[in-house]
Parts: sequence; C-alpha cells; structure tokens
Amino acid sequence: MSTTELKIPFPSEKLDALRFFMDKKEQTVEQELKDYLNKTYERVVPAQVREYVESRMETEATQEQAAESQQTPVPRERPARQTRRQREQAMAEVPPAPQAQTDAERPAEEETQGMTMSM
Repeated sequence: MSTTELKIPFPSEKLDALRFFMDKKEQTVEQELKDYLNKTYERVVPAQVREYVESRMETEATQEQAAESQQTPVPRERPARQTRRQREQAMAEVPPAPQAQTDAERPAEEETQGMTMSM
C-alpha cells in the first residue's frame, strides 16, 4: 500500500506544548492525527467507495506479499567443494546460455580459456 506524507504549517511553540502534554499521556501527535484522519475518512467518504478502496488496498498488499516471498532467498546447504575438473565437466553438461557480449569482448575471453595454472 502506498502512502502519502501530509505537511501542514503549525506554530512551533504550540507544537512543542502539545508534544509535552501528549508525552505525559503517552500519546503522539502523529498517532492522534492518523486517528483523526481515519475518523474523518469514515465520516466523509461513502461506504461503497470505502469498500472499493479497501478492496484495492487488500489486493495490492497481497500482490506485494507474493512478490516479497518470491524474492526472499531460501537458505540452502553449502554445496560440497568441487575440483576444477568437476566444475569443467558440469559446465560442459550445461547448454551455453545466450550471451549478450560484443565482438570486442569475445577474443579476450577466448584467449584466457587456453591458459591454465596448476600447483
């Protein structure tokens, strides 16, 4: 659900006093304003429109949760360490993916494939 931040001018001295006394009651100005806006929304916006808006908000929330669950990586066990030969064999078995490299990049890559170093 997207939100919009409201900004309204209010005298600093009054806000300081308001916050001071609301702190004593363990309340916040922001929460009071949210409550007031919700009550005003319910009073002014017709019930059918509120129902429509809330159903859209629920749909968006469901879609966002689905997208987040798909993006969350699933913890996996660490794979066993492979030797270079095992990696090369595995790479040979996998069909090559289409590459979006330019012709200028390909010769440099081919040159490095022939060089090997072992200890």
